[in-house]
Amino acid sequence: MLTAVESTAMSFDSDVEHAADETMFRPASSTSQEDTITFERKSCHSLNTCDKFIVKERVYTQQYAGIYFSRLNMLRPKVLSAAKERWARAGASPPHIPRALDVRPGEVCYIAGTIYVDMPLKPNILDEVTQEHWVIAPPPRSKYASDEDEVVLEDESGRVKLTGEILKDTMLVTGIIVAVLGCENASGDFEVIDICYPQLAPQPTLPPSEGDTFIAIASGLSVGDETFNLELELLSDFLAGELGSEREQRTASCITRLILAGNSVAKPKLVEEEKRPSRNKYGSESTATRKEPLHVVDTVLSQLCENLDVDILPGETDPANCSLPQQPIHFAIFPNASKFSTFNTVTNPYSAEIGGLSVLGTSGQNIDDIFRFVTSEDRLSMAENTLRWAHLAPTAPDTLWCHPYKDTDPFVIKHPPHLYFIGNQPAYETSLVEDAKGSKTRIVLIPSFAESGTLVLVNSKTLECWPIVFKSGLM
Repeated sequence: MLTAVESTAMSFDSDVEHAADETMFRPASSTSQEDTITFERKSCHSLNTCDKFIVKERVYTQQYAGIYFSRLNMLRPKVLSAAKERWARAGASPPHIPRALDVRPGEVCYIAGTIYVDMPLKPNILDEVTQEHWVIAPPPRSKYASDEDEVVLEDESGRVKLTGEILKDTMLVTGIIVAVLGCENASGDFEVIDICYPQLAPQPTLPPSEGDTFIAIASGLSVGDETFNLELELLSDFLAGELGSEREQRTASCITRLILAGNSVAKPKLVEEEKRPSRNKYGSESTATRKEPLHVVDTVLSQLCENLDVDILPGETDPANCSLPQQPIHFAIFPNASKFSTFNTVTNPYSAEIGGLSVLGTSGQNIDDIFRFVTSEDRLSMAENTLRWAHLAPTAPDTLWCHPYKDTDPFVIKHPPHLYFIGNQPAYETSLVEDAKGSKTRIVLIPSFAESGTLVLVNSKTLECWPIVFKSGLM
């Protein structure tokens, strides 16, 4: 239950910008007991569906080839079905060649397999070896794509090099499953004239809703050793219904769940050696993990859990395993918050059904890795493409660490979610994408809260969303 609270003890000037109308959130001016308004916190049924991301047996003796074969076997029937329908609808009925190496020169056909992009600038373990032997290594790059990159298609039979003008305008990364239409040219390469992606299962129907409810998403709290963040306190007060006018408090009462999409704890500082310089081995760094930031996060979470359900994903800087899927942060790290039934530590990637709304999201590592291996700067299109590719993290395990699965690939997307969020991105962006079958997905890029003070609200009924920006001004 939320109550409009009169606050005359705020000694700082604070404002919260609303993306729609830039309404100023300020304490109510009236102190009359008769003016107190009570709001009932709305609730909805939710179901955690992160089971497929739980690593039940941590075995690391197998090779990573298993996850590629599993991915191909899971997505090849879907991409062949989509290809047959796509090119039949276009008035052509090209034959399908089951094995890539069985393509005959000059015959128009289509083949399916796994894309591999051969990139000369892509980092490799030899760079780590040069550092080990005190040879100056090249500086890290923000982008590894170049004009010398070559695209090949691989299946069980072997590899075929792909060429064609369409490849220049198409975003392709290692690990995606596609079907390509074309023919083998005189050079022995497969000349591509069209590309088809997997066909997803129908999207679950949104259930009818009597009123608006909201899902709140934030990422990158990045709590460190500094003094308690004022924007974080404003966020906590707003979600508790203790900030803003009657309208803002009514909005807060409609928030049914808060999702914290990774990097809640700031990156640990490097350990400083007194007498001799540190020497890294194979990219590892000596870090000092301090308990003070964890105590602050625990305090904030316990305050939030008093008012609503909270799901917290691990991120790159959080105390969890670094390879995907990241397992839930241990409850013992948050002794105060874990006392509440509303507190949930979940996996990264994240999957749930909230009020009938299918939600899928990550802490951002998948898009950050794709960003390095394509020429585009448009992160929103990268997120859209992961849905088109039917895969959350196609660059894993090539350049993104992941568990060496043998008989499955949990990152395969079976049907379009209603809401798809990516945490810890440079800026807030959103789009509503619709596929050929009418499935609509709201894609949201969530910026770091520590850098932008942004909380994103998503309407569970209409899929509309908007950011709320918290800013403090101390003079």
